Amino acid sequence: MSGCTAGQGLVPSPSPSAAGLAPQPITELYELAAGTVLGTGTFDASTKVPVSGGVEISTASGRLTLSVLNLDLGPTESTVTLELNALPHDASTGRFRTARSYVADTPVRTEDRQTFDIASGNGYGDQLITNDPSWMRTAVLWEQVDGITFGRVLATAELAWTMPDLHPDLAVRDTGEVPTARGTVIYDSAGNPSGYVVAPLDALETIADRFSITMADLLWLNPMRGWDEAQADETLNLSRYERGR
Repeated sequence: MSGCTAGQGLVPSPSPSAAGLAPQPITELYELAAGTVLGTGTFDASTKVPVSGGVEISTASGRLTLSVLNLDLGPTESTVTLELNALPHDASTGRFRTARSYVADTPVRTEDRQTFDIASGNGYGDQLITNDPSWMRTAVLWEQVDGITFGRVLATAELAWTMPDLHPDLAVRDTGEVPTARGTVIYDSAGNPSGYVVAPLDALETIADRFSITMADLLWLNPMRGWDEAQADETLNLSRYERGR
């Protein structure tokens, strides 16, 4: 995830006190000023149909929006829909169809700018559990074929994120097995915990405690999981790099 230049587009924080306290870091997207650009991408045609334009993800008074910019769909007469997808931009059509996504089935058209909400509900929405969409890696334009919405990939845009790290102090450390966190730990090549296989009777809160992280950290690392109870044999991600993969 790309780092953001500190202070760019942020709501001004109160001045540090006379005691010299530093301003608090941004920990929620609603703390960013409306209109703050969080991510961008430029479309690359995946077919012989010439497609140009790009996308922009930004804040908008308590929600997130996705704007399609200067879009030219070429001569296609089919319905074209847009989604944000968790896979890399060079994934196959088949893999895109089965991957996690947002804004699926949203029609787009050739014009200068179209803007859509990409979450709704409280704050940034129940769908966007972690208030951080940067695990989405690609914007995909789908061309409807024979009535099938996800007929073929017309173009993709690799997303570049320019937002603050909402979990700057996240450091996963295994403190050892406890009665409701007795599952199997998966380690990466450097010996750091990268995953956890849930054991029967495990609880999310206790799992988070075992790895010295908060529940917010655990949900951020597993962005589509939600608040459901831990399920035996479920694998939880503990790696920043693997977030959303």
